[in-house]
Amino acid sequence: MSTTSLERRIQRRSIHRSRSGAVSVSLIVLVLVAAWIGTESVLKAVGAAPLLADPQTVVDAALKPDAAFTTIVEVVAVVLVVLGIVLIVLALKPGRQPRSAVAHERGAVVIDTAILASTAANAAALAAGLPEGNAKASAHGRSSEVRLVPLSGVPVDEASVRSAVEERLGRLDDRFGKRVKVRVEERGTLA
Repeated sequence: MSTTSLERRIQRRSIHRSRSGAVSVSLIVLVLVAAWIGTESVLKAVGAAPLLADPQTVVDAALKPDAAFTTIVEVVAVVLVVLGIVLIVLALKPGRQPRSAVAHERGAVVIDTAILASTAANAAALAAGLPEGNAKASAHGRSSEVRLVPLSGVPVDEASVRSAVEERLGRLDDRFGKRVKVRVEERGTLA
């Protein structure tokens, strides 16, 4: 395996969420159902009282259903359909973590989107001449949004702030500085 394919695999595993939790829960439920069926069968074979329902009684009720049994079967069927839909969505959904891969000549680099947001907020505060507490940012994938609360009486130039944020994020990776949105609040704070 080459270094680049290993790095890509490491990046992918760092960025995408594991599905082992859903698989583990599904297997535990399946094991519990199988254990219950096995236990009921053994209890029936030795002539002991069933834990929940005698397997033969369940089969007889399924062959000649009454209104109560039909209602129970319908409820169980709805629950199983919803569970099946949830498991299909979990299997097909990409399951991304709030992280992004960054190209680097020395190896696989993965950064959290909170770092991107913090970098954008810092660049915006410096460009606008504001304290860092007056700049908030969020990053989602390749887009970033910066919200500035200006100081009273000090105008903020949105274009210069946007270009400063684009330039700073572009230094990390060209993809991050492409979609930057800057919002300046109408009301400022006192200095």
